[in-house]
Amino acid sequence: MYQYFLSLRFFRSRFLTLAAFLSTMFGVAMLLIVQSVMGGYMSQLKENIRGQEAHLRIIGNGPLGLKNLSDVEDEISSIAEVIGSAPFIERLAVYRSGVSIKPVTLAGIDPVRQAEVSDFASYLLRPNELNELLRKHHPGADSAGEEALAEVDMPLAIGDVHSLLSDPDREPLGDEELRLFFDLEWRIEILKKHRPLLVKEFPVPPAGIIVGIQSLLDRQLMLGQVLTVITLSPDTGREISERFLVTGAINTGDFQLDDSTLFADVQKVRNLLNRDLDQNASPYRYQGLRVSLDENQVAIQDLDALNNIRNEVALAIARSGSLLAVQTWPEIRANLLKAVGIEKLLVYFIVLILIVFTGSMILLMLTLTVIEKTKDVGVLMSLGAPPGGITKIFLFNGLLISMAGTALGLALGYAFSANINEIHDLIYAVSGVELFPAEIYQMDRIPVHFYPADILWCTLPPVIVGLLASLVPATWAPRRDPIGSIQYE
Repeated sequence: MYQYFLSLRFFRSRFLTLAAFLSTMFGVAMLLIVQSVMGGYMSQLKENIRGQEAHLRIIGNGPLGLKNLSDVEDEISSIAEVIGSAPFIERLAVYRSGVSIKPVTLAGIDPVRQAEVSDFASYLLRPNELNELLRKHHPGADSAGEEALAEVDMPLAIGDVHSLLSDPDREPLGDEELRLFFDLEWRIEILKKHRPLLVKEFPVPPAGIIVGIQSLLDRQLMLGQVLTVITLSPDTGREISERFLVTGAINTGDFQLDDSTLFADVQKVRNLLNRDLDQNASPYRYQGLRVSLDENQVAIQDLDALNNIRNEVALAIARSGSLLAVQTWPEIRANLLKAVGIEKLLVYFIVLILIVFTGSMILLMLTLTVIEKTKDVGVLMSLGAPPGGITKIFLFNGLLISMAGTALGLALGYAFSANINEIHDLIYAVSGVELFPAEIYQMDRIPVHFYPADILWCTLPPVIVGLLASLVPATWAPRRDPIGSIQYE
């Protein structure tokens, strides 16, 4: 037991030991924070892609290249794993509101079918939820749509939106609620409540659109606002414009998507783009089809299974006489996912340099301890302590520093990461500095996810480095001559 007793004594008696211990602790904490945030970013990115899309996406040739929709749906429905599909159209456009012009994506969807293949129903805000958020963060706004001029605290507002949508007791919107946003009666009600001066100008309100909640919170847009959306004909390239009415809001967690996408009824968008269509051509054209699979049979992360079903779907489409591209959900944003994965690996190795630095401190500390305790080592050896016992004293000392520092570093890193959004909000409230701007990182909150593999890779390096750093002074200490060691000054 003398080895452990002396190791603990040496551990408590040197300031340099404390410095090495603290360096290890903060290095491991930083390593875990970086890994958890990068892992959370990757996890949230995948969740956003999967939630916005579906397991598979079928794309037509050309802007509106999916003509025989019913034939394609009949063929793919014969595949056992396929449980739903939803047609869509996405076109680059700009909207004009007064003197404001902004580039956007005009996304045509069938809200009920879109909810069957994605998380669309979970992202939409109910009218009462949206009104409550706007009342809270737009104090002073009246029923006629006059907005208060006070600046909105966006991080706080987005935090409230996130808390609302992530509530486990909140149910996704039902079919009737989904249809409501494009319903004529709802559009009339929205116009009367928020823009009563426009009721005479629009006895039949324009078609409804759903916008990102950020656009409403920061007053880029307002409920009941009439927008002129301009795009180009896919056939002639001529300018096509149409008026739309803002009737609802959505929050997917992807800031860029929410900020730059207008969701409209797919039939309205299809008819809009078919204005210049040759009368002899088929008007039933779409850009593509989103396809959902039975997750009881195919796991979301099982890429091999997804690829196999993608090949089956491609064969089924070929039987319908169409040449269409089929993508799995990871392939839709493959370059972005790959870039984030490489960035996570690079950041890990950069932060790992800190762990190597702590190893050098342990080496220096133990070397100085061996020199300082040379006389004590000589006494121990002259009393019969074996060389292995002396080695264990310093080896255990180094391991104690690295293992205790690692354990406390993991605890500190976990506590910081688990509360990182609260810490960010506190810094923002005190200094006004936003460290995680949503418009840059495309997410409204800092995502955090603890993967077991990441925790393992945060634990092993400091322990291994501490062990290797301890070996040199630990094996050097018992090789000193006992007599010479006793006479050493």
